[in-house]
Amino acid sequence: MFTLTRIIAPAAPPITLEEAKTQVRVNHDDEDMLIQHYVDAAIAWLDGPAWILGRSLVTQSWQMNLDAVTGPILLPFPDSEIDSAVFTDAAGGDVDYHIALQDQRLLLRPLAGFGRPAAITFTTGYGVPTDVPAAIRQAMLLLIGHWYEHREAVSLGASAAALTMAVDALLTLYRRIRL
Repeated sequence: MFTLTRIIAPAAPPITLEEAKTQVRVNHDDEDMLIQHYVDAAIAWLDGPAWILGRSLVTQSWQMNLDAVTGPILLPFPDSEIDSAVFTDAAGGDVDYHIALQDQRLLLRPLAGFGRPAAITFTTGYGVPTDVPAAIRQAMLLLIGHWYEHREAVSLGASAAALTMAVDALLTLYRRIRL
């Protein structure tokens, strides 16, 4: 069993309120809170290990704690950099580990001490907000614009289907396939 905790949040969101307001063609401040909710929802839908892309967007740090190491460990995000990894043996001492790359993900394997706890701290993400691929940023802006125009849970017409196809097409290259 393991737990995953974000220990350092991104310094800035991948989409700003100003960018979202430009997308929805709003030049006043009356609806800033509403539009910010849409920005936050789009980020929450895409960013993180359990969401649609299965990756971090803007650089952030995470810690993975394992109750027991029973074999090689794949970090949950692609393109991660390990900041620290501590594997302990039966006496509570540190155990060295081996790092390998497998399918764009880091694979860690302790050289001894299976069955003992481990703590791994790593950094992941594309970098600063402008480093997030344009297709991902555009998909977020499409969602924000759609939510702004259609504030109800259900909208009639072809717009929802067209939006889904457009967002899926933009995100396809960045989606991590989980087997």
